[in-house]
Amino acid sequence: MKSSKRKLALFSGLALIAMALAAGYAYGYVYGGLIDMNRPEETYRNLRVSGTLFRYGMVAWGAIVLLDLLVAGSLYGFLKEVHPRLSALTALIRALYAFILLVAVAHLVEALALAEAAAGATEVLLALQGFEAIWSQGLMLFGFHLFGLGILSIKARFVPSFFGWLLLFAGCCYTGIHLAKIMLPGYAEQIALIEMIASLPMALAEIGFAFWLVFRGGKRLSFRQVKSM
Repeated sequence: MKSSKRKLALFSGLALIAMALAAGYAYGYVYGGLIDMNRPEETYRNLRVSGTLFRYGMVAWGAIVLLDLLVAGSLYGFLKEVHPRLSALTALIRALYAFILLVAVAHLVEALALAEAAAGATEVLLALQGFEAIWSQGLMLFGFHLFGLGILSIKARFVPSFFGWLLLFAGCCYTGIHLAKIMLPGYAEQIALIEMIASLPMALAEIGFAFWLVFRGGKRLSFRQVKSM
């Protein structure tokens, strides 16, 4: 039992870290370096000149989708003893998010195809806006996954409750920020500022939990378990 839980924790943690690295490359380096929604003509030229790099970014997006599905299953196995139904629901939400992300990435494929076909900057920009809009809606749903993960972590005696509270906070931020983007488009600058401030604890919640899973998850009784004996 302990060996199985340890394997699930190790796999989940390594997959989450790999996902973070892939996201940093796909969104931070490739997308962030080539796409500027405020400069459609420049973005259009970038896609025509750097199509190969953009394709590498889409491969990374594909890896993220696959890893999301695998993590949904492994975290379900790791936490199902805490609350089987909530664990299953949390995994299902992450799987649904992964499929929404896949739909969003399809718009990146469309944007590159339009750029290479010389369709024009306006058409390319619309495809990129479709990617960002759908992904934003998916991240709003992803917040519910983190919220469920936080509750499970708080309830679990074998997970430090510190991570549970951080995950709850991150989940509220994801859902709240991306809901605000949809409901309050006139406050884009204020929402962006809030997102920038919240990004550090949000990242700490996910990456911190991932490293805990790699180094400590499933290894031995936690402090809370030992204290209760």
